[in-house]
Amino acid sequence: MLIALSGGADSVALLLKMHDEGRAEAAAHCNFGLRGAESDRDETFVRELCHKLGIRLHVAHFDTRSEAARTGESIEMAARRLRYTWFDALCQEFGYPEVGVAHHRDDQAETLLLNLVRGSGLHGLTGMSPKRGRVVRPLLDWSRADILQFLAERGQDYVTDSSNGDTHYRRNLIRHELMPLLRQLNPNVTQTLCDTAHRLAEAESIYRLGLDCLQKQLVEADPASRTWCIDWTGLHQAPAPETLLHEWLAGYGFTPTQTAQALNLHTGGVIQSGEWLLTRTNSHLLLGPVPVPVAPTAVPCADGCVQLDASRYLHTALLTAESGTDPTQLIQRTPQTACIDLAAIQGSLTLRSASTADRFRPFGLKGSQLVSDYLTNRHRSRLDKMAALVLCDERGILWLVGERIDQRAAVTPHTGTMLCLTLHTSSL
Repeated sequence: MLIALSGGADSVALLLKMHDEGRAEAAAHCNFGLRGAESDRDETFVRELCHKLGIRLHVAHFDTRSEAARTGESIEMAARRLRYTWFDALCQEFGYPEVGVAHHRDDQAETLLLNLVRGSGLHGLTGMSPKRGRVVRPLLDWSRADILQFLAERGQDYVTDSSNGDTHYRRNLIRHELMPLLRQLNPNVTQTLCDTAHRLAEAESIYRLGLDCLQKQLVEADPASRTWCIDWTGLHQAPAPETLLHEWLAGYGFTPTQTAQALNLHTGGVIQSGEWLLTRTNSHLLLGPVPVPVAPTAVPCADGCVQLDASRYLHTALLTAESGTDPTQLIQRTPQTACIDLAAIQGSLTLRSASTADRFRPFGLKGSQLVSDYLTNRHRSRLDKMAALVLCDERGILWLVGERIDQRAAVTPHTGTMLCLTLHTSSL
């Protein structure tokens, strides 16, 4: 185990306990450069302690203020990210199976209150778990008093971080001002809050089971296109639809405000969060990645293959019917395949994203239509419209990919050679 060692009482107690149990493989100390000489004093202390115990020590120095200014994070959040990123790197480089951190029972109680004040959901009120990924918390059942007694019995000193008394930090404000007030109401409030967090963690496991069951009933996934269809009527008939929807959407970066908006989304409306788009059809909410536009890409009028992006390519092949064979009988009739009369092609071929001004004459229908109107009439979603591709020659559209060819491109019994095109959605 790699021990996160600040030099304070909690981490020193963890180091000694894990050393006693033969589990302390190494320690890691972060010098964040936030307290001048005091930060250097802490580093010197942990170096001497690890040397005395014969434990390997890793030390990293961070310019935390500059990093926080660069990212816009608070200094606390920047320090936390830097610390855990470094711990992960050490585990990968040296093969440490776990990172031991010294959170204890008092920290657990403070965390519940801190998350409650921030407006956390159920998960935040479950507090810290004994193990999360490679991070473990062996002292979570110890109180701060237990830790101080353990160190006193060992005659082990430690350093004190002067910033721990600064009540400008929320956790310190809770520790030094709120917790003493709560102890006036309940002298055993720390244990009470920890018990509450434990009960909420168990309740969350039941809650998650219910979410999974409802998701299986109401959500249909299409892994190939990375899209999810959520039954609109079923969602609104489910208990607590806003909470239910937020649980599904939060993982894609949607905020609670956006979730509330989604429940009242009109047909065709969209809500975007980063690379994800949520849109409404008549009967569903549709979640999928924002379609990436395809720049005009040359397509050969010959056997070949054209890569469009990381996951899609267009395969082309020439096909000539044998004498006496009707060419229309050779057409592959799948949405992602089109066979067009080679003689109908005027000039070079190009595949690109559809535009709002695109118009074509859908094979089998009367007259011309805007591509957008055609897709609307086919009840295609906003995502489908944004992802639409067209194959064009110098006269215009020959194929609305996945839908229909243009009337002039149709294969007839008199067609000599066909160009068959197939769009694949897997890597080459």
